[in-house]
Amino acid sequence: MANKIQLSPKKILNKHFQIDFKGYSATEVDYFLDTVKEDYETFANMLNESYEQIENLQKENEALKMKMANMERDQMIQQDNLRSMEENLSSNVDLLKRISNLEKEVYKNK
Repeated sequence: MANKIQLSPKKILNKHFQIDFKGYSATEVDYFLDTVKEDYETFANMLNESYEQIENLQKENEALKMKMANMERDQMIQQDNLRSMEENLSSNVDLLKRISNLEKEVYKNK
């Protein structure tokens, strides 16, 4: 069964059956109802596939949001670590300069 819809609401509304000597032609009505049934089955299959796809995309979206939040958190931690390292480096450079100046003074007098 291909996902091809055979009827539209307008076609269903405007459908006229041939009148037989006892009423409508039973085979024509049966054929029409079979077509309606097939269309409903097609619609149901299409809807189910769409719902599954939506569910899968929502799960993927949630996973990506969590991954993004984790990456943002990791980035914040790395930025904090970088700031901390820069502060330590700055204080180490100051200490080295002080030591150098002290050594100059100590060895200058000798």
